[in-house]
Amino acid sequence: MSPQRIELDRINGISLDTSNPPFDNYQAFQSSYDGLRTLAGLVREFECKYIASDPYAAHVAIHISSKVPSLVPCAFNWFSTTLVNYLRLVALVELMNQNSWKSIDIVETSNAQAIKSHCRSYVSTVVPEVYLWRNKVAAHFAATDPFRDDNLGTLEHSIMNPVSFNYPYYYAGIMKKIAGAAESALPTWALTETYERLAPRFWPEMQLPQPTSGA
Repeated sequence: MSPQRIELDRINGISLDTSNPPFDNYQAFQSSYDGLRTLAGLVREFECKYIASDPYAAHVAIHISSKVPSLVPCAFNWFSTTLVNYLRLVALVELMNQNSWKSIDIVETSNAQAIKSHCRSYVSTVVPEVYLWRNKVAAHFAATDPFRDDNLGTLEHSIMNPVSFNYPYYYAGIMKKIAGAAESALPTWALTETYERLAPRFWPEMQLPQPTSGA
């Protein structure tokens, strides 16, 4: 790739031409990139510390949420919100490249629905579980803005700290809240596993340290 082109998505072939960008300012890419890397590194550090502290970590069925450091659930929320914003911006670049749009075209009301739909579809395809978590927990707790399809388990689960350790990752939503006959529909996902899975596609230069077995 030319130094003037930044590869944003190596699977879909999306790139940003910095010599002729579709919009004037794109600093959000750098800040989001740095934030995602920092949050993934932070959670990996907690994972490594837990594994190193427990010689039986690889055999523990679950590390209950009450013993998970408070910063870890916050990191999941920050990560999901930042990742969704980052991916929506990647999708916007793709759409603008396809249509030869510039910033002024974003203002056109006739383009608003196409932008919204394209960005939502892209994120839903790349990280459906993180997108759902962002919508039901990170952006706001589902209990504070319930939708018709939110059951009581989901609403109550959203205001817990629903992160648990299951070797070698901290997972969100692995323990389900059951309220009456209703089981939470919040997704299960691991922050560092998600980062590692996405890295070859979006940030191949970034690698997380690998935890060593506690066994």
